[in-house]
Amino acid sequence: MKKKWVGVVRQAEQAFWTIVFSAQRRVGERGRILPKRFQSITKIRRFLTRFMTPCLANRVIGNLDLRRIKGQLAVPVGDGIGAAPIVKSQILKKSDRCVTLAVWFQFDPSDRFFLVYQLKKQPDGRWIVVGRHPLDYPFNRPGQFFRIVPGCCKPCVRGCKRVRRRVRRR
Repeated sequence: MKKKWVGVVRQAEQAFWTIVFSAQRRVGERGRILPKRFQSITKIRRFLTRFMTPCLANRVIGNLDLRRIKGQLAVPVGDGIGAAPIVKSQILKKSDRCVTLAVWFQFDPSDRFFLVYQLKKQPDGRWIVVGRHPLDYPFNRPGQFFRIVPGCCKPCVRGCKRVRRRVRRR
């Protein structure tokens, strides 16, 4: 099962780069025109929601920095090398419908980082990414009164237990 969950994370990370690398026709320094299959925000959102929740898809669309050139959607000109390879993963929390997974990425030996992903099982049996969090996600920091499991909006998280506990001070 762990391989399947890592594959879901890999697909979600690759989805962003699929959109960026699909843009071939360059218009000066203004940007690269996206192909017909990604010529509207709705089409991009539909493609991304195969791998992640709508809220997370909206954040990814914001990160694309889309612009209009001659009435067509385009991405900025830049050089990307794609999604970072996954080196290692560890299950932090697991239930029937939800999984929290720490994933280590590495481009080269000096540049290693990890992110924490929340995955949710869909009614049709597929897994999608609900949340993507930085290094300090699952740990309580000093002075924090509540431990809230972050994720997406209520419709996206429905089915996963959202824990809200009062941290006792001694």
